Amino acid sequence: MDRQPDSLPKLTETNGKSPYPPLQNPSSTDAEEEKWDLGWLVAVTRRRGLLMAGVVVGTTLLAGGLFLFLTRFTRPQYEGEFQLLVEPITAEEQLARSSTRAQGADVDLQRINIEQSSLDYESQIRILKSPKLLEPVVSKVRQKYPDITYENLIKSLKIARITSLSSDKKELGTKLIEVRYQDTDPEKVKFILDKLSQAYLNYSLKERQSTIRRGIQFIDSQLPPLRQRVDSLQQQIQTLRQRYNISDPEQQGKQLIETTGRLDQVAADNQSRLAEAEAKRDALAQQLQNANPQTVLGTQATSSDNTSYYQTLLNQYQQVQAQIALESSRLQPEHPAMKELMEKRKNLQNLLKQEASRVIGTATDSVSIAQARSQAVNQAQAEINQRIRQLSTITRQYTDLQRELLLATDSLNKFASRREALQIDAAQQEIPWELTIPPRLEADGSGQPMKVNSVSKVRFLALIFVLAVLLGVGVGFLVEITQDLLYSTDDVKRSTKLPLLGVIPHNKFQFPEVSISVKEAFRSIAKNLRLLSKNHAPLRSLTITSAEEGDGKSTIALKLAITAAAMGQKVLLVDADLRHPKIHELLDLPKQPGFSNLLQSDQDIKNLLQLPPNYTNLMVLTAGNSSLDLAELFTTNRVESLFQKLHAMFDLVIFDTPPLLRLADSGLVAAQCDSLALVVRLGKTSRPSILATLEELKFSSTAVLGMIVNDAPETASSIQSYYHLTRKS
Repeated sequence: MDRQPDSLPKLTETNGKSPYPPLQNPSSTDAEEEKWDLGWLVAVTRRRGLLMAGVVVGTTLLAGGLFLFLTRFTRPQYEGEFQLLVEPITAEEQLARSSTRAQGADVDLQRINIEQSSLDYESQIRILKSPKLLEPVVSKVRQKYPDITYENLIKSLKIARITSLSSDKKELGTKLIEVRYQDTDPEKVKFILDKLSQAYLNYSLKERQSTIRRGIQFIDSQLPPLRQRVDSLQQQIQTLRQRYNISDPEQQGKQLIETTGRLDQVAADNQSRLAEAEAKRDALAQQLQNANPQTVLGTQATSSDNTSYYQTLLNQYQQVQAQIALESSRLQPEHPAMKELMEKRKNLQNLLKQEASRVIGTATDSVSIAQARSQAVNQAQAEINQRIRQLSTITRQYTDLQRELLLATDSLNKFASRREALQIDAAQQEIPWELTIPPRLEADGSGQPMKVNSVSKVRFLALIFVLAVLLGVGVGFLVEITQDLLYSTDDVKRSTKLPLLGVIPHNKFQFPEVSISVKEAFRSIAKNLRLLSKNHAPLRSLTITSAEEGDGKSTIALKLAITAAAMGQKVLLVDADLRHPKIHELLDLPKQPGFSNLLQSDQDIKNLLQLPPNYTNLMVLTAGNSSLDLAELFTTNRVESLFQKLHAMFDLVIFDTPPLLRLADSGLVAAQCDSLALVVRLGKTSRPSILATLEELKFSSTAVLGMIVNDAPETASSIQSYYHLTRKS
């Protein structure tokens, strides 16, 4: 915990704050923290040194012995290698070998990307390790080395793609495959690598030729259907042309459209002529009906190019009409000459009527001719439109056939071109893989085969020792962290951030016998308490407790009470641990009646106090009936007055209470006391328990004076009290 509680009960003169000075500097410097960390490391190393050393020695002996044993029976291994270039590295080579992908002779050299790989290296390496490819090699090698099998060959065979690092530290794959083989016989390694290299080159050649043959066979199987398709489409086009008597549907369509335009113009002109002829016929008929024939003939004579006959008749009629008018003035109608003239006029009138009728008939014939011409034009237009509609269907069929013919012809040409390229490539019989590094053995500077499994024993043993040291240190600190106990006063100060009231050395004697260092330690604690009471508010009562059972709080409470009494104070020791009381056992006193009886009923305190033999100024109040619940006893109203009486009767009242962790008893007693001291046993008290205890005390009103360290290896003379230093300063 980082700070002390801010208040103590029963001390009204302090305005609710603790009357005691700060027990430590709340701000720790970086140098102190670093010193504590280094001290903890040294302490852990000292405590776990034997374990660490045992792990180091055991690991070194075990691993080193195993290494020496294995190296003694390990036969030397030799390794050889060869490298294969499995893809072209230049654009020219890639173009030369591109026929395996049936690109033909029209491959654009500028479009070849030599950085990209078309080979699946992982699959290719698996093929190179497959039994189908290696079994023939094993059969050849077995003739010289009968013990060779596919299984032991593949165990010692390593095939991998060679990689490189780019400028930006990225791993890039090359077009090289490296093949390595290990064995105890260098000649065997060289022999097997020779057979493997030859087998892989033969495989590449066979695979290439097989690929080319499969390509040619596929193309040969596709060419006849393509030719038949082309011929069939050409025949369909020819049949379509012959059936509809067309050579080019598109051109013929243009001609029909032009003819349609001309017919439309003719139809328009004929329609105008028909209307004109009908109008003329109707006009002449109306004139013949409403007037005399002369008017009709006069109109016809003025509008016709052949006017001689019409004019002659009109002239004769006019002459006869004039003679009749002239002779009528002197001749009678019965006169023969007049009758002759009248007869002649009548004949001329009949001729004029006949001619007028003929003229009207001619106009009617013109109308009929115009109508017939319109019908002919309309029929021609209908026929042209029918042909146009028919031609659109024919054109669509013709276009579809032409497109299919173009695609089929293009496919036929491409297959023929690729077949020619494959035949040229097969004739070249080019091996696509090349040996960039022939089979060879790893050799030293003198050219002798080099052992690949030779290891420097000194270096390896040194490495084993270093690893053993690291393992030993790790095991030691792991055990330390797992147990997480407090082992030194520095651990206590670093974990609790509280001062040490005193450090009790380990006592090898049984109570009541103690060593001199233990006596001095308790005198130092008692002196600190007296100095605290002298310089500040009187310390009348003190709770001695611990976080866990077995930390020695009861013994420390008893010895502190004895020491304070020996130094002249009137001291009362109260055994408030009703769960596991021990004070009466240590002093050989009766347990009942005691503290629980005093809380339970109004009894005289003096009747319950016991005076232990051989001790002055010391009175003891034992636990009493331990079956009672202390929490229930503290609910009575007499508790506060009881503690006031005890404070008035004694200079110092020390309470031995149960452990604080997960129990309410100690908190109830401590709340009635001036302060509390927490006992820690080194090597036994765990850090989590003491931190949990301090966390619980944050929520109480009890002031924690500090820590009392029990069972410490240090002597009391090595501990300088905080209060002693404060007084000197």
